[in-house]
Amino acid sequence: MIFEHNTLLKVAVIGAGVSGLSVASFLAAAGHKVSVFEKNQKVSEIGAGIQISPNGFCVLKELGLSESVIKNSVHNSSILICDYNKGKKLLQFGQRSVLGNKDFRLMHRADLVKILYRSALSNKVTFNFGYTADAKSLSGEYSFVIAADGVHSKTRAFVNPMQSKNIRSDYFAWRSIVPNTITHHNGVRLTVAPNKHIVSYPLRGLDQLNLVLIQEAENNEIFEWGMTETPEEIKVLFSEFGGDLREALDAIETVHKWGLSSFEVPVNWATGNVFLVGDALHPMLPFLAQGANAALEDAFILTKLITYLDPTEAADKYLEIRKPRLLRLIRQIKNNAWKFHLERSFFRTCAHSGLRLLNKSFPQSASFPFRWLYDYGVTKLNI
Repeated sequence: MIFEHNTLLKVAVIGAGVSGLSVASFLAAAGHKVSVFEKNQKVSEIGAGIQISPNGFCVLKELGLSESVIKNSVHNSSILICDYNKGKKLLQFGQRSVLGNKDFRLMHRADLVKILYRSALSNKVTFNFGYTADAKSLSGEYSFVIAADGVHSKTRAFVNPMQSKNIRSDYFAWRSIVPNTITHHNGVRLTVAPNKHIVSYPLRGLDQLNLVLIQEAENNEIFEWGMTETPEEIKVLFSEFGGDLREALDAIETVHKWGLSSFEVPVNWATGNVFLVGDALHPMLPFLAQGANAALEDAFILTKLITYLDPTEAADKYLEIRKPRLLRLIRQIKNNAWKFHLERSFFRTCAHSGLRLLNKSFPQSASFPFRWLYDYGVTKLNI
């Protein structure tokens, strides 16, 4: 594969999610000795969908996983934006005409993790399950420690002791997968309402439908990770959504609820030979579907940097390359959050009328503001 260097490294990776497995596979494929430390007893992911946009797919292709990903995913043919009232279409634009032959895939997160895990095993990565790793302790034993320990990363606090707490985002999210019995197109549908929205798309040969429901939270609500809620409560909370989405909501049997958290981009991305990657570095609100894709970009760049540079040089270059793009991503996410949840007002009416007009005249132009995002080929960068 890709990275060659005379010095073979001994690397510890904390966390066996998308970012951890990706960076472990890249490093091991380059001949380095890689050990992954995962606190759970096995590699696992909660049942939920994931969008792999072209900027993330090119990293998976570089790992030699494109065929497996395509086989286990659905092509995102178009983006459809609807109003919650009877599910009326506001705007739809095709992905193929916008992206050319670039792949935009929709898949079950567990399927992606399984593919990455098999890739890591084939590259002789060592796994240590049921192990709560401490980055500071590992840093004395390994050339590099890559912390991919997620949203609630303990390593983030070690690298940034003055910036260790979550910033409350004031959103709740519910995820569920139901049988795909409605007339859902082969792509992503965004259904917007005042203060809430639903994202839906098909999975696994179009047999399943992934649902992500997001609502602004009240100031007095408790934020926790992995809270429980009954399907009946969800149906009441989103009772105003009509059209065929109503049938999908009625089919919910199991639902997972989260209080969403975000952070300011930390000042320090590394300390000594300990580096942050993925959600441990930049937890993102799900208003752009870029959390996993940004993690894949991180994995590719960080692997290349630590292969060729010493820890100090690698840390400086990592920040230089990644920070501008991440800040732009965060700005776009905040902008989308505002647009998705417009209140009932004259402004909302005008905005939706504008989308309908655009849909009739030149719908593909709606994708132009996102070219910077999807056309970013991290594997082609001259690093």
